[in-house]
Amino acid sequence: MQSLKGKKIVLTGGAGGIGRCAAEKFAEAGAVLILTDINKRVLDETASGLRKKYKAAVHVKAVNVADRREVEAFARWAVRKFKGIDILINNAGIGASGELIETSLETWKRLMDINFWGPLYHVYAFLPGMIRRGHGHIVNVASGQAFFRLPTWGAYATVKLAIGAFSEILRYEVRKLNIDVTTLYPFMVNTGFYKRIESETFLQKISMRMLPYYSMSPEKVGEILFEAVRTKKGVEMVSLLNTLAKVSRVIPKMTDVIGLAAISLLGKKPSDLRAGVRGKEKGAGSKARRRAA
Repeated sequence: MQSLKGKKIVLTGGAGGIGRCAAEKFAEAGAVLILTDINKRVLDETASGLRKKYKAAVHVKAVNVADRREVEAFARWAVRKFKGIDILINNAGIGASGELIETSLETWKRLMDINFWGPLYHVYAFLPGMIRRGHGHIVNVASGQAFFRLPTWGAYATVKLAIGAFSEILRYEVRKLNIDVTTLYPFMVNTGFYKRIESETFLQKISMRMLPYYSMSPEKVGEILFEAVRTKKGVEMVSLLNTLAKVSRVIPKMTDVIGLAAISLLGKKPSDLRAGVRGKEKGAGSKARRRAA
């Protein structure tokens, strides 16, 4: 179990939700925090609160994790200023729901840029320094959707499955270099993350409204993340439901039961999907005619 006092920790998505709650635990443990987020105002408020409450060393940088050059510039600044980083926590992320047939390529790109390329940009920016110093710890926050793979959450689940696979494989490849990797799989967490999700069907709206009653609190998940770092845990499933979902994938027909139940409850009617596709085709046709004119 490692002591976190004085450890230099980069935490993305640190302005709110899981990131902010985890930052509380690290600040209390005496770590030196370097928090990033795209929202500078909220980031400053978070840092101010941590300094006041814990007398903690907290530094902030507004960083767009989807911008490779911005991430690399931030990494150079952090390594130069702090003489190396001990722990990197890739927590920043966005969500998206909707059936795959209605998921635009623009939505796919945004999910990939933030939830997949964002962590990779940070890993490749900070890992060489960890290798030179002979130690380090990387944490990648995936999602329980990697195991549930629920219809109407297909794009999000796909991207989180990809970052989970990357992270788990990376763990075995860099352990010989004395670098630890933790992959965290949160279940549904009651944060502002889901407030940005557009619910279209009646049952989707009900499920979002009932979120506080079946989800985990960000404080609890932040504490679990903190303990996973402290104990250098390789894979943290966070919730028993995630473990059950993972196990269910080897039980014959169970994935069919889960998938069919999800699409029946959360999916759109075929007539609505067809109408949506026709609307998009008409819109594309109108744009093409305007360009031709």
